[in-house]
Amino acid sequence: MVPSGIKIGKEQLNILAYADDIVLIGKNKIEIRKLFAEMENIAIKFGLRINQEKTKYMIVERKNNLKKNKIGHLKIKNYKF
Repeated sequence: MVPSGIKIGKEQLNILAYADDIVLIGKNKIEIRKLFAEMENIAIKFGLRINQEKTKYMIVERKNNLKKNKIGHLKIKNYKF
């Protein structure tokens, strides 16, 4: 497991899941790429695949500047988010 994410109470969280939605939480693009690779490898073991067309990512910073928070594309392997 990649050590990243956010600390809530005493727990360190780097993945949140609800139904078929999964959120990967990292401090930077490198952590997100590592988490994604780990998630993809586990999915493959169970015969699942990641739907590239439904996958999105968002970068959010702590600063109170909405112009810096952006939605864009992140390339991981053959996937473009």
